[in-house]
Amino acid sequence: MAAGAVLVAGCGTDGAASAVKRLFLLEPTADGHGWDGIAGRLATVLVQSGLVSTAMAVEREGALGSAPRDAFGAFRGPFAREGRLLVTSMPMVAAAEIANTAAVVNAATPIARLVGDWAVLVVPSGSSLRTFEDFVARLRRDPAKLTVGGRSEGGSDHVLYGMIGKCLGVDTRLLEYAGYLTPEDAADALHAGGVAALLGSARALRPEIAAGRLRPLVVSSGGRIDGIDAPTLMEVDVRLEYSDWCGLLGPKDMSPGDRDAAIALCDGIDATPRWRALCASHGWSRVYLSGDEFRQWLSTETARTRGVLHELGLLKSSDTTCWGSCVRRP
Repeated sequence: MAAGAVLVAGCGTDGAASAVKRLFLLEPTADGHGWDGIAGRLATVLVQSGLVSTAMAVEREGALGSAPRDAFGAFRGPFAREGRLLVTSMPMVAAAEIANTAAVVNAATPIARLVGDWAVLVVPSGSSLRTFEDFVARLRRDPAKLTVGGRSEGGSDHVLYGMIGKCLGVDTRLLEYAGYLTPEDAADALHAGGVAALLGSARALRPEIAAGRLRPLVVSSGGRIDGIDAPTLMEVDVRLEYSDWCGLLGPKDMSPGDRDAAIALCDGIDATPRWRALCASHGWSRVYLSGDEFRQWLSTETARTRGVLHELGLLKSSDTTCWGSCVRRP
């Protein structure tokens, strides 16, 4: 079923009744996913909180854009006996659009958005860009000469940079972005002078910020982030709030009863003290949304992401050679 799996079994320690006997939590291993290991942590919380009897975290290889279709296939088993949920995230949404496969919101059943990871824009401590206003002035003056680095091309950092440029009135087609396989590679490129600034996980970059090696210019959260002395995008008149979120999907044609059971399970996850403590320890922001509200939000977010990817040049309607993927959209 998968390249790797972690089984967690037990009777639960919090005294809750198990609504699901056996649960498979499927997690993509494709580059750019960005939430490695979260399925195993979810499995542990679910069993220890008594929400399921047995949970298995399963790694799935394959393209990120087709993960919903590949993960579930023709599976139709009852959720209460053997449930299957797929870990999803913003990069999966973007990957599906770039690959011109079915949109994630249509390829599976949206169950819940669980957590988010806010971004921060940073420069080396010795950079001449002292403030976000300095960054904006240089970007508006000549966007093609200001290269920003981040995680994979077409991923959450790249899309966020496109959104920032759009909000600032900059021609998004002129933005220069360098994508790297890992956050560490991106940070190395910044320190080596390969890029002028870096967009990345505020949680991951906080240690270098605290050590004084990086200067934060702005954060993408709705409010200030503890330990990072930088304004929010909203505070600098960029009407934008954005996170690299993570959630769960079910098979495409779930019955109403199975869908309700999966949503109830996610409600239980978000409410358990074990999960909340785990989120706090890992620096994840709880951004819980489930059921129809999550589906509606995901539809809107998909459209917003698709629009930015097109403006960045990653989605093309022509048949000429282009970088990224040439796709046709109505």
